[in-house]
Amino acid sequence: MRRATTILLILSALLVLLAMPMSAQDGATPAPAATTGPTATSAPAATTAAGADPVSEASPAPPASSRPLPMTIPAGDGPAVQAVFYFSPSCGHCHYVITEVLPGLFLDNGGEYVITFDQSLEDEPPSFYLMSNGRLQLLMVDVTQEAGNAMYVADVEMLGFDQPPGVPLLHVGDDWYVGSGDIPDNLPGIVKTGLAGDGVAWPPAPGIDAAIAPFLLDGSVAAGDPPEDDQEGTALVLPVGGDDGPLDKFGRDPLGNSISIIVLLALLASLVAVPLLAVRGSLPLFPSWLVIVLAAVGLGVAAYLASIETSGSEAVCGPVGDCNAVQESEYAELFGIPIGVLGVMGYLLMGGLWLIARVTHGGLADGARVLMAAGAFAGTLFSAWLTFLEPFVIGATCMWCITSAIVMLSLLWVSSGRGWAAWQRLRAARGSAHSATAASS
Repeated sequence: MRRATTILLILSALLVLLAMPMSAQDGATPAPAATTGPTATSAPAATTAAGADPVSEASPAPPASSRPLPMTIPAGDGPAVQAVFYFSPSCGHCHYVITEVLPGLFLDNGGEYVITFDQSLEDEPPSFYLMSNGRLQLLMVDVTQEAGNAMYVADVEMLGFDQPPGVPLLHVGDDWYVGSGDIPDNLPGIVKTGLAGDGVAWPPAPGIDAAIAPFLLDGSVAAGDPPEDDQEGTALVLPVGGDDGPLDKFGRDPLGNSISIIVLLALLASLVAVPLLAVRGSLPLFPSWLVIVLAAVGLGVAAYLASIETSGSEAVCGPVGDCNAVQESEYAELFGIPIGVLGVMGYLLMGGLWLIARVTHGGLADGARVLMAAGAFAGTLFSAWLTFLEPFVIGATCMWCITSAIVMLSLLWVSSGRGWAAWQRLRAARGSAHSATAASS
């Protein structure tokens, strides 16, 4: 009983650790809605939008644009959509938008893109890059560089912010969008509408004349040719790449990914400890009603994730982690089935097995208990794999997924004692039946 109490205290501590950043979301300011003019005065003061990383203020502001900016004339004499995208190379939200959202958007609206920069800069990294296929042109501004930070600070001040809201930030036309949820939700529609009409010209961001000057040829922006070493048309010069190592990906969100690692260690330790304790006959016994309570909690979490994954809507996330980056990654599905849907099926199965064990007797009830324990072990192993992917492969942590992992870990401990005892009874009954059959023959 003392061992069972200790394990319950450890699991409760994990849940409290998780609940702290989740509950903090009420104090976080969500990304504000787009304004309808660059001189808006209703922008919030001192905010960092959901799905955005904070940026510190630095250099003095460059002068505002004082003349109309050139509208590119791409092949086919069609319209173009031009916008400014502020990013930081170490920002996980920026990385997600640049590597997961923008490539498909370019392919759907004009084809492959190239990334160019001012190659006359020999001793310093660029502040500005042009990501363009002619039809869609994004001036990518690195806010960690002096000139890029100066333009960013001046632009957000012009938009009405008292302090920078964080990155990624998109300034398109007279509107702005912040974060890895707001930008993917709005940019595709803006591009589609703009290309179907007269296009969208560069926004009147301070310093944009000088920023785009290196890319101007004959009064228009040049898309350029793909480099010889990159047949897909994406030059690897933008300092937000898809080839980061595990430590680089962990560094995109140290706090959220640290929580993932703590939970991952608990999962792996339990996967080793439970079989060892079972062999020694010292697994603790918990009240059986805890199984249905945990299954109900897990079902609620999995149902929410399933609704997000199947509808494509944005998840409600706290200030720690990036649920949407995880849910929109390639690992949000297994064999074409959303992970949330698999979770719903798994928790329903656990609840059904608990009900069978509750209302039946003998071998059928013991069989259900064994399957419950086996299912919890398999679910914990699967949760460990998913939890490993978050900090070291995806580079983002989903607190809803972490909650589900802790619930599955709890189910493992709660169901294993009775499951092992049931397995022992089934083996004894099978042995007795075998002995009786041998004696009668």
